[in-house]
Amino acid sequence: MVRIKGRSDGEETKKRIVQKAAQLFVQKGYGAVTMNEVCSAAKVSKGSLYHHFPSKDELFLYVVEDDTEQWLSQWAEKSSRISGLEERFYALGEHYANDFQNPLIRALEEYARSRPHSDEVHQRLAQLCESASEACRNLLQEGMDTGYLIKGNLDNYVIIVSGLLEGVARVSEIMAAAKAPEDIMQYYREAIGLLLQGIRAR
Repeated sequence: MVRIKGRSDGEETKKRIVQKAAQLFVQKGYGAVTMNEVCSAAKVSKGSLYHHFPSKDELFLYVVEDDTEQWLSQWAEKSSRISGLEERFYALGEHYANDFQNPLIRALEEYARSRPHSDEVHQRLAQLCESASEACRNLLQEGMDTGYLIKGNLDNYVIIVSGLLEGVARVSEIMAAAKAPEDIMQYYREAIGLLLQGIRAR
């Protein structure tokens, strides 16, 4: 039976490009990766690569957006198995702790600082932050709706709590305070404990 090339082939090619590009960005960061390297790693022609991704910016942003979607999907699956709200807050802290060494985060920081970006890129970077904070937003909203948390400005809460979750690992790493993954996990558990002490309804 002759297989007719079509949409599925294109989707498979795109998936392979994204997978190989992600590996390269993880290994080398954003700046050091070239589109020629991506072609070689994914075993595609330049024409095929640029058909799916017209620029390195577009490819990188797609890779990071895809990684964020996977992170959120994993969180949704994990949180669906936990009934208690407090337990889900601690689980979210653990989910952040498990991701703190994700090299794509470092590549994203490098990319964001690399040069001035267009308004469209700025919007996509902002959307990435918004997407990453979705899990936090949903928990905070539920906490206020159920009376578990003190009612307040949700947007402010999201910025503060997301900043806490994003920053714990980074600061401990800079200060060389964390010697092992379990150290990071403990920092996150204590951070969530302190957070809940402050905003849990009495």
